[in-house]
Amino acid sequence: MHYFPTYSVSSMKVNLLSMLNLIRVNTFFVTTLLVIMFLTSMTNVIAQETEPSPWSRFGLGLTTPTLSPPQLMMGGVSSPILDGYTINPDQPASAAGCITTQFQSSIHGTRSNMTEGDSTASITSGSPGAISLVIKKPGSSSAVMMGMMPYSGKGYSVSRTFTDTLIGSDILEKYSGSGGIAKSYLGAATSFKGKKWISAGDNDSVLVSNRSMFLGAQVSFLFGEVTSTGRLDIEDVTYLDNRTRTSMRHRSLGALLGVQGFQLLWANYDDQRNFQSSATLYAGATYSPSSVLLTDYEKTVETVQILSSVETVIDTASYINLIDASGRIPSKISAGGSIVFEKANGRRIQLSADYMKEDWSSVSDEFEVNILGGDATWAKASRSSMGIAFKPKSNGVAKTILSRSTYKAGFALDAYPIAYRGTQLSGWRASAGITIPLEGSRSISRFHFGVEMGQRGLGINNGTVLEGTLKESLFNIQLGVTLAPFFKNLWLTPKLYD
Repeated sequence: MHYFPTYSVSSMKVNLLSMLNLIRVNTFFVTTLLVIMFLTSMTNVIAQETEPSPWSRFGLGLTTPTLSPPQLMMGGVSSPILDGYTINPDQPASAAGCITTQFQSSIHGTRSNMTEGDSTASITSGSPGAISLVIKKPGSSSAVMMGMMPYSGKGYSVSRTFTDTLIGSDILEKYSGSGGIAKSYLGAATSFKGKKWISAGDNDSVLVSNRSMFLGAQVSFLFGEVTSTGRLDIEDVTYLDNRTRTSMRHRSLGALLGVQGFQLLWANYDDQRNFQSSATLYAGATYSPSSVLLTDYEKTVETVQILSSVETVIDTASYINLIDASGRIPSKISAGGSIVFEKANGRRIQLSADYMKEDWSSVSDEFEVNILGGDATWAKASRSSMGIAFKPKSNGVAKTILSRSTYKAGFALDAYPIAYRGTQLSGWRASAGITIPLEGSRSISRFHFGVEMGQRGLGINNGTVLEGTLKESLFNIQLGVTLAPFFKNLWLTPKLYD
């Protein structure tokens, strides 16, 4: 098999030290640079295509994790993460934990190397990530969140040439696809907090928030179109060729429920009521109920003839057009936990783990039309993630922007909702990155830079790719930004007058 890219973006070389200086000197320039890079990637992206892969020819396309760097840098850990300085679009309850109103977006560049037998190919592609907004009054217990994110992508071009002994001619088979599904959402969250007096020395105490619960809900809408084209080109001109085109326009109204909570395990204060150290346990879970998927399905099978690279339709052998063909998207559940250790010198360590599952095989009989196609079957999707976040100590005179940054790393095992000839598509991903405060903004705004590498192919549960099958090696670069108001610009807060 030979693989060809459907679109590409030019490669960019970024000097990390120069970027850090730009962030420190001029926040506006960095934000403008990200907007330009976002618009550049958009000109090279068709619909919501992400990570173009031959496996995306099945079903809705290749489902991708939410493209949000703060979560991807930790292996995709999502349900237990409660970070007041970034947005977690996969966990609606987390909006109530945000410090203030925030806007978050990102762009991604991916390099995919594919190998099958003696055939190899490489693809360089770019795509926008999730666009998220949380609206919250500082100090409030409630918040509203909204945004849009990629859900799946179908972007591939595969071909093979073989000789048919019956007709004595070479035959070229070629399959291509484009498009994708996006998800828009609107949600709200609220929190309930408890307080406790903790001893500070022998004769004093401090009132702290020792436990909290966060509840949130989202209403979401999936929409988009995916198209596929298959061609059979017979070299002998005495035979006519074949072209099959399929278009599927999907839409689905769904919901996502989330819950998070934390419990202070211990905290130490000195006799001057100065914080010394603490440990906090976090937990979270999300649930998305099964929803109806409606599809406008159109399939055309044509007899064509190619002369001098010009394709002429000779006859239409078959035509199918169905409106509002129904199917189902299965329910999805995720759960995880996290523990955080903090010191008075600013050092912070966070250890997290998360698990998600979504059983597409349970709804395989619910589709009125075969949207999966080929020799594939639906399977039970899952993701097991673990991550670590580390912030070094930042007290003392020699404080630098790097000491105030947060460093993240993670690992994930993915099982995709596709099985091919009895073997499930699976893979692994390892990620690392840094979240840097935008000093010039005089706010809690952050810049995110991350890298991710991994493999994908037909394998077993631990992500090992079977020998002799198509193997994809992925390398992903992520650039993102979280913007918040200037510290004196108190949005949603009434002004007081004497």
